[in-house]
Amino acid sequence: MNKMTCREKILSQDYWDFILPGDRGKMADNIPENSYCRQQMDFGYESVSVDKSLLSPLNIEEYWYNSIPNCYTLLDSTGTNNDALNSAGILQVQNYPTLRLMGEGVMIGFLDTGIDYRNPVFQNIDGSTRIAGLWDQTIQTGNAPKAFDYGSEYREETLNEALRSEDPLSIVPTTDTNGHGTYLASIAAGNADVNTQFLGAAPEAILGIVKLKEAKNYLRDFYLIREDAVCYQENDIMAGLKYLNDLAENEGLPLVLCIALGTNFGGHNGTTLLSRILDQYALQLNRSVVIGGGNEAAMRHHFSYTISEKMSQPVTAEIRVGSGINGFVAELWTKLPMVVTIVLISPSGERTRQVAFRQGYRYNFVFTFERTEVMVEYRLLLENNDSQLLFMQFKNPVAGIWKIEIESATDAGGEVHLWLPVQEFLEGEVYFLEANPDVTLTEPGSTENAMTVAYYNSVDNAVDINSGRGYTRSNLIKPDFTAPGVRITGASGEDRWVTRSGSSAGTAVAAGAAALLTEWILEQPGAKGVNSSQIRNIIILGAENLPEMERPNRQWGYGKMDVYHSLDTLRRL
Repeated sequence: MNKMTCREKILSQDYWDFILPGDRGKMADNIPENSYCRQQMDFGYESVSVDKSLLSPLNIEEYWYNSIPNCYTLLDSTGTNNDALNSAGILQVQNYPTLRLMGEGVMIGFLDTGIDYRNPVFQNIDGSTRIAGLWDQTIQTGNAPKAFDYGSEYREETLNEALRSEDPLSIVPTTDTNGHGTYLASIAAGNADVNTQFLGAAPEAILGIVKLKEAKNYLRDFYLIREDAVCYQENDIMAGLKYLNDLAENEGLPLVLCIALGTNFGGHNGTTLLSRILDQYALQLNRSVVIGGGNEAAMRHHFSYTISEKMSQPVTAEIRVGSGINGFVAELWTKLPMVVTIVLISPSGERTRQVAFRQGYRYNFVFTFERTEVMVEYRLLLENNDSQLLFMQFKNPVAGIWKIEIESATDAGGEVHLWLPVQEFLEGEVYFLEANPDVTLTEPGSTENAMTVAYYNSVDNAVDINSGRGYTRSNLIKPDFTAPGVRITGASGEDRWVTRSGSSAGTAVAAGAAALLTEWILEQPGAKGVNSSQIRNIIILGAENLPEMERPNRQWGYGKMDVYHSLDTLRRL
């Protein structure tokens, strides 16, 4: 009899995790009760950890595409804070005599690599912490949060006890060895630091922190993610969202969720489970969601083509694969009623037979000369989706040009989209020869009701070449707006300061701005609450549009965020 605790099952590499919406909650009913563990999340979702010895090999047909947790990475690319805050109109509303917006009475929630809670930028003047709660999913020696069976939670009183101690880590042992979470939180909500002339966007906001545990090996193997890549499971992120939502509810505070994580996996049309649950949070009163658009525009990881109804020749997508690549995944998406078939061609010219339409069918091809194995899985009529998916795993691909010939199997035309993994998941050179920089927002940036943020250089007023571009695959206007994200200074672990560029920085600036606007709205007479749509619309109202540029557009959305100009515009209406 299996006597493992639920904590042990959740952490064990011998247990596979799946995400179930409420209407699919019976998946584990035919498995002995002592061989799985359930964790409840918000809006009827749950995570189920199941003994892998009772399961078939991982595949989309048997386990449902969305139930297999996706993997997300940090939206950071290492590269004066005041310049960025000034460009975003944040310094002005912090210092304007009748505004003095600092994020007071608002919580900002982060799901990332943790936080250096000992850093003074996260403390009040008296040295007490500004962190209301911290859930470290990687430490198992403390008490887990009330709703969960793993990790350790540290609340404000315990953090203050640690800060008063000569050895804080003996009381609260959580650290941020990566530094990314500390950096993110400092930009969004760090106190002033006189020596570095640093100031966060919302320096009086309360913080809620989740340190995510890294993805299990079975998911890394399924998505063929490089061994040392930082990646987090979708179900752990969703659990972290519930923790932050519950924390804000217990504290009686409005919550801004800062999501600086992304992936190229998923339909890019708001139908991943993380997108759907973020959509739900964004619709809740006193909840706002800010999502980074990623750094993929210049990485050449997106291919698209519009197939006409009368097209007689196949379309060819060519993938350049460098040497030393152990594997990678590619996803092909189309919208019904168009259905496509494919043929794979190796660098030596060896061709597969046509991958014809068969619902839920898997093809395994072995290329004799290249000694490469490619698995193709076909899915049509995906749940909560009007799409066709071809999921491809390339194992030990030989270096050279791999070709995917795509042909419509119906009379209908439409768009074909192919995505390769984000750069952080790849071991080296894997890209399309004819790439399209549009529709390169990472997931969950296609979420409808949340705010999706691109980033620009506040010195030369140009969108960064890597900043993810819209629109979504369903042609929803994303990004919503653009925030400064180039050469932004922030705190890091061990009392260090770093200057970085990337989507994470822009997302943190925007999350801090959202906290300021939340504070302002709730101060207005008769205010009953706020949500993402209100924050988004206020920012768009005052967003700066560049001369001779269409508005909205795929790079800037509705323009450059300027919080002061937004409030000034409201005042003048």
